[in-house]
Amino acid sequence: MIEASTDAIRVAALRSREPLANPLFEQALSRRYLIFDAYVSGERRVDLHPLILSPSVHQQAVECAETAARVVTSVAERAHQDEAEAQCYGFSNDVRRLASASWNGQDHSTLYRVDLLWGHSGFRACEINADCPGGHNEALGLPLLSQAAGFWSGINPTTVIDRLCQQLIDLTNQDGAIALVYATAYAEDLQVCALIQRELQRRGATAILAPPTALRRKGKGLWIGKQSVSVLYRYFPTEYMEGQRNLSAIIDAVASGHVKTLSNFAAIFPQSKLAFARAHRNKDTLSAHDQQGLCFLPQTFALSDVPLAQLVSERPRWVLKRALGRVGEEVFVGSLLREPDWIQVLDRAQTEHSQGEVWIVQEFVPQRAVQTPFGPRLLTLGAYVLNGRFCGYFARLTTDSHASHNALCLPVFVRSDSEREP
Repeated sequence: MIEASTDAIRVAALRSREPLANPLFEQALSRRYLIFDAYVSGERRVDLHPLILSPSVHQQAVECAETAARVVTSVAERAHQDEAEAQCYGFSNDVRRLASASWNGQDHSTLYRVDLLWGHSGFRACEINADCPGGHNEALGLPLLSQAAGFWSGINPTTVIDRLCQQLIDLTNQDGAIALVYATAYAEDLQVCALIQRELQRRGATAILAPPTALRRKGKGLWIGKQSVSVLYRYFPTEYMEGQRNLSAIIDAVASGHVKTLSNFAAIFPQSKLAFARAHRNKDTLSAHDQQGLCFLPQTFALSDVPLAQLVSERPRWVLKRALGRVGEEVFVGSLLREPDWIQVLDRAQTEHSQGEVWIVQEFVPQRAVQTPFGPRLLTLGAYVLNGRFCGYFARLTTDSHASHNALCLPVFVRSDSEREP
């Protein structure tokens, strides 16, 4: 049972109302934790006031995240065994080849961030960021800076960077470098990969920053310059690699087992929000355990499976999403739009859907406000899941039911069992 108390989740106020006004903390954001985008639209995107979960709420969040990851992964894996199922996702041939390379090469490592909405009946998983989830810098730096600012009464449950780095090192099998590939035009992508590179180097690993186009074939493996590569940490969406001239070299190296990836390319299937719809549509074919896990996933359908008239008449009930939309982009919440605007985005989505761009509709999850020093806010709690096991949080607060890049990120702690609420 989820606690009814408002203290089940709360944001505690530090002594300083503006802890990041301290230049030491503000400098640490960029210099130590490489958070280059601390402001969006003139407002802070990060703060140090801690979000505190009770132990029971933390346990429910972990269960929700791990269960959602398991169910969606199980459903998505069917696409590798059933051509008709694979075609539902609408991926290009290049994306399918990359996904098959990981599947056939026993390349199965995954890092997911499962986005959880805090509602009146607990957490629900609204989507899974499986292909190249972000938030690492905030997940590492904000709890440590919050403690430096004076918060010491909670437990920091986030170990994602430590566990991710160890997994990457284990995948090298003590041979070759770890290539951290990213879109070199984007500083927000660099900040993730540069942080991981630094942490890998501290552990004695060879880690190289590069665009995905830098990889070349040599023998049966991949190289960057004069350095052999045994592992790809990929902060570059699979679908963006379509048409690369070195694609066949990457595919051959992964399929043969000479190179491992994280997240593996097969993660593009659970990355697609259509996997949620396939889970509900095929629920009778799931194991009894997975059928029970569907309670954590809002009802989700392919856009073509729900009549337009129903979506219009029930506008507040629905959220429209592009299946491969990222960072909150191309997510339209019916209750936040006027009816003419809702009809317009539905028309556009239906046109694109008919042309092969997959869209889904998902039942709206009414969120429960969390008390914060900034007033009531809605919580989207990103739970990291590495190879099926929870390893930390990335929390975002918003004033309405849509979390995007301008949401406010806070550190997350778990209240100890012995701690009394004030």
